Amino acid sequence: MGAEKAQVKLDGQRLVDHVIASLPDDADVVVVSPFPLGLRGVSQVAEDPPFGGPVAGIAAGLGALETDLVGVIAVDAPRSGALLPCLVRTLTDKETDVAAVEAEDSYLQPLCAVWHRTALLRALERGGTSGVAAKRLFDAPTQVARVPGDGREQDYDTPEELGALGEVELGPTHASNQSSKHSP
Repeated sequence: MGAEKAQVKLDGQRLVDHVIASLPDDADVVVVSPFPLGLRGVSQVAEDPPFGGPVAGIAAGLGALETDLVGVIAVDAPRSGALLPCLVRTLTDKETDVAAVEAEDSYLQPLCAVWHRTALLRALERGGTSGVAAKRLFDAPTQVARVPGDGREQDYDTPEELGALGEVELGPTHASNQSSKHSP
């Protein structure tokens, strides 16, 4: 998007705040970002190395959690947190390593998933973390329960795409503190 995604605003609210608001109230939340976000009541960590990619971020977030079930949600999919209860139910009902949303185009969403902690640790150990695409977590022998998506898993890669949900305001970029607005 050309900006720090967590700070992009949709209808006046940052994407990170949209995602947190969509999560179940009892969820232990860890946000992974190298930028200070000023989140109250939410743990924040940075991936190592900084900007090391989504798997490095997942590893950093996992290191800050002690739960047996671990949800993985992307900030550029602002409505996806609402799918966590269904993913948790699926994971606990089936003997599997991970429950992940399968989009309408049959793409298995690695950034809209709930893992058993031990299975996620194994997947991270097998594939490494820095510069690794999140979908690679499914490459190793991993039992995946596919949960049909309903559209809330949609990630938005451009301001124009995100504009389908409302007014978009880009936050600070990696190189500057300037912002710009995009409307649907």
